[in-house]
Amino acid sequence: MASFTLGLIAHVGAGKTSLAEAMLARSGAVARKPAATAALAAAAAEAASLLDFLPEEREHRSSLKCALAHLSYGGHALDLLDTPGSLDFIGDTTAALRVIDGALLLSSAEPGLQGQTEYLWERLEQRSLPRLLVITKLDREQADFHGRLEQLRQSFGNRIVAVQLPWGKAEGLRGIVDVLESCAYDYADPAKPKRVAIPAELAAAAAEHRHRLIEMVAESDDALLEKYLDTEELTPAELRAGLIQGTKACKLVPVLCAVPTRQIGIDTVLEAAVTWLPDVAERKAQRQAAEQTVDGYARDCMDNPHCAALVFKTQLDHYAGRLSLVRVMSGELRAGEELLNPATGATERPAHLYKLTGREQTEVKTLKAGELGVLPKLAHTHTGHSLCSPKRKVEFAPIDFPLPVLTYALQLPVKGEEEKVSTALHRMSESDPTLGFRHNAETGDFLVSGMGKAHLDLALERLQRDHRIAARFTAPHVPYRETIRAPAKAQGKYKKQTGGHGQYGDCWLELRPRDQTEPLAFHSAIVGGAIPRNFIPAVEKGVTEAMHKGVLAGFPVIGIDATVYDGSYHDVDSSEMAFKIAGSMAFKKAMESARPVLLEPILELEIVVPGENMGDVLGDINARRGRVLGMDNRGPKQVVRAEVPMAESLSYAIDLRALTSGQGYFTQKVSRYEEVPDHLADRIVKERQTAPRE
Repeated sequence: MASFTLGLIAHVGAGKTSLAEAMLARSGAVARKPAATAALAAAAAEAASLLDFLPEEREHRSSLKCALAHLSYGGHALDLLDTPGSLDFIGDTTAALRVIDGALLLSSAEPGLQGQTEYLWERLEQRSLPRLLVITKLDREQADFHGRLEQLRQSFGNRIVAVQLPWGKAEGLRGIVDVLESCAYDYADPAKPKRVAIPAELAAAAAEHRHRLIEMVAESDDALLEKYLDTEELTPAELRAGLIQGTKACKLVPVLCAVPTRQIGIDTVLEAAVTWLPDVAERKAQRQAAEQTVDGYARDCMDNPHCAALVFKTQLDHYAGRLSLVRVMSGELRAGEELLNPATGATERPAHLYKLTGREQTEVKTLKAGELGVLPKLAHTHTGHSLCSPKRKVEFAPIDFPLPVLTYALQLPVKGEEEKVSTALHRMSESDPTLGFRHNAETGDFLVSGMGKAHLDLALERLQRDHRIAARFTAPHVPYRETIRAPAKAQGKYKKQTGGHGQYGDCWLELRPRDQTEPLAFHSAIVGGAIPRNFIPAVEKGVTEAMHKGVLAGFPVIGIDATVYDGSYHDVDSSEMAFKIAGSMAFKKAMESARPVLLEPILELEIVVPGENMGDVLGDINARRGRVLGMDNRGPKQVVRAEVPMAESLSYAIDLRALTSGQGYFTQKVSRYEEVPDHLADRIVKERQTAPRE
């Protein structure tokens, strides 16, 4: 019995969960040997409750997390990962792509190619994952199979080849035409589809697509191409074998038809999955020895007889507690076996192992290489960690999760709940590594970061519902900086007499602008003992502390070269505290005379958008005071590299998706600081002075 680990990947609304449900129902994983259409529908409904079991998933009618399902078909074992379609929840999809051996990439036949499809295709390409393309929703009124097929070819190249065609349109959809087998399947009774001859009205289209299929299969293999050039024909066996070989090698991407809600094409999708996609053993053999290590981490364990596994997701269940979803990369994982976590040095001994279908657990004694399973209640192991036999230490490269692109400040109506919020968000981030949070001591904001508005709205909803925290999001404060544009000198003299020993410190300080990459370069030019050597560090400490709040609006100061060059002291009254205060006074006076300016953080963006949206996107960048650094092509998409002030891009994740109908996405990082234009700086300083932050 072969084992397969497959991911269901698609844009929002393509029907991934519906397909997974239909596959579970067809295989009998939910309802044993259904005998009628009603039984199939009931089985699919039961599967739906298994896979989308979170309250918010049922409310939003959309998958918000990666769901695991297990089934058997034709004597083969299949582990399925049903992934979220929205880029807001791309973290779970990223984790799934790390552990699957093949993919079912879905695309709706309704008008408009979703931008997420192109993003997901790129990720599949990066991991060289074999895939089948399944066109769904063929029974919708506006469904256009041939139009969608042509769009897919234009976007992804000539590897896209149809092996099935729909039979009928909209509500009149009756079945599918199998181009490879030169037959049709009538799904009048979905529980018992009938193999029939190709309808006369589809014979010409089927012949045309079969001819193209033969050409594409021949081009994918040198031996077949030579024969085809000689005879212009391939035998059915050669065509079938060539299609399988080309698909497993990622040279071909077959296109299938399915309507999961009516159980049309589900059996053929299952059959294609276990025939045309590589099983666990085949996929492992495809990896080359040269790819075994990445930056010192193991990528594969082809020669390791001992157990090694990767934790690709942590799931928190109200009843079962912490569940660690793993893929066994080598050997065999047994219940009760001691496992080493190389990242922490700790050992784990899971008492139970489970196969998972949604929330439903089935206990097993072992998990074999390539299988997905669940280890409950691991104390020292988190998402991305490796587990291995102590007999051979193996650590896999961490999962490369995308960085958050949208940040909000969390406003709490009741002070003193910060610790409670931190505990709740820490728990939530365990199951979602793309959710970040931190307290910005500078601005006072409690910042929560995520992949988009829907992602953060869901986090807020969970805080309110699960943790009883009444909070709301507001725009975060921009972490401005201050610096100087001219050199200046000033004296700081601190003298205090209160009876007995007094306090005396006196220093002269010179400030000069410098590179902003570091906050302070401090020098001493004291000669002749004007300030004793042991007090110089106190002057520096005073300067350093004064730089925490600049003279313009109280923002931290950067880009300063400070030199203490003169001063005086008192044999009795001078102290480190006095010279620290004197250093602080000298810095503030000198900065006031050094033409202080406000600086703002500049973000470097890489924006991927459809070509037809380029004009709108470029205009929007200009409106945000941004600069375009360059443009490139990436397949059918355009890549724009730009710099935009952080103050103008706090909501860019939302705005970009609105500009591109959800098809644009971007990454960002802080590049540097630049001066704020005078008219904006005046407003910021005034707002800061009239409403100072605590």
